[in-house]
Amino acid sequence: MKKKKNIIIAIVFVVLIALIAFILIKINGGKVANKDDKNIKQNTENAVTKDSSENTDGNASDGKTGTEDFAIFGVDSRSNQLEKGTRSDSIMVVRVDHDAKTVKIVSIFRDCMMNIEGHGYQKVTHAHAFGGPELAVQTLNKNLDLNIQHYVTMNFNSVGDIVDEVGGIVQDIDDSEAGVINGYIDEVNNVRGTSSPHITSAGTYTLDGTQAVAFSRIRYTAGGDYKRAERQRTVLFKVFESAKEMNTAAKIKLVSDMIGNVNTDYDTDEILSVFKNLSEYTIEDSTAYPQVFYGGKVDGAWVEVPCSLADMATGVHQFLYGETDYTPSATVNEYSNAMSGKVSGPNNDLTNTDFGD
Repeated sequence: MKKKKNIIIAIVFVVLIALIAFILIKINGGKVANKDDKNIKQNTENAVTKDSSENTDGNASDGKTGTEDFAIFGVDSRSNQLEKGTRSDSIMVVRVDHDAKTVKIVSIFRDCMMNIEGHGYQKVTHAHAFGGPELAVQTLNKNLDLNIQHYVTMNFNSVGDIVDEVGGIVQDIDDSEAGVINGYIDEVNNVRGTSSPHITSAGTYTLDGTQAVAFSRIRYTAGGDYKRAERQRTVLFKVFESAKEMNTAAKIKLVSDMIGNVNTDYDTDEILSVFKNLSEYTIEDSTAYPQVFYGGKVDGAWVEVPCSLADMATGVHQFLYGETDYTPSATVNEYSNAMSGKVSGPNNDLTNTDFGD
């Protein structure tokens, strides 16, 4: 069940990001970040028509070889802030092997403690808020001995607009969720300027965009952040399944509406190389870290402290790269020892516990 859940994470985020990024690079000749073009819908239609006429066999390949790593950050921004100032609620490291046409993805829990340059030991989600995706990438690289070169940041709030465009999603709401969802609905109504109704009891509902975003934000029920992450994946997966059934015109409108909700440092050629032929690639595997950690208050803040960071880095390297002889760097060992000294030991082991589905 855990493997199935992780594969859903991979499919949802990679395909949604790929869809957006592919259209964006067709419209813009350089870097993509919060574009605002009054003719963007027409430009999108022209780009899709041109691409369809040039690639009728559906198998055009750019011949890219080798491997590359990039990070995906999902932010929960009320003001569509995609750079610094916004925490990243979803963090993923993506490994693409262009020769084997495979993708591996590691999710990093937002509350995982890491050393953030200039800010000390804090939740890794804060790195994006302190210094945008650049500092977030640097944090992942230094704490895990990685060599991430690029990033893609998207706003989870945009999912509300997409849910409305696909006609809503069918979702079961249990008693605990029904007891807290209305506060979130009120908040999202205020942000989106909508007037979606409250949900007063458990049952099966067709959630509109506001209700779906509210559902995905529920945190203070059994399972806490783990369950919230599952709800977000559930919403995105259902959106993706519905979007696949949309006609071309509807898909164009959907992508046009999301243009301002993506920020990336990929330029045109690079992003084409990564995303253009995604249909040829397969999701080989996906997992999440830390898997063994202390969850509780450290220095007055609730965090997840890997036990240990060196072991976490070793696991990440073995999963992403198949490295059985990886040795953590002096920097990773330094950070690992500092964090281990803050807690007495692990109280969570996800290798033996299934959170979610």
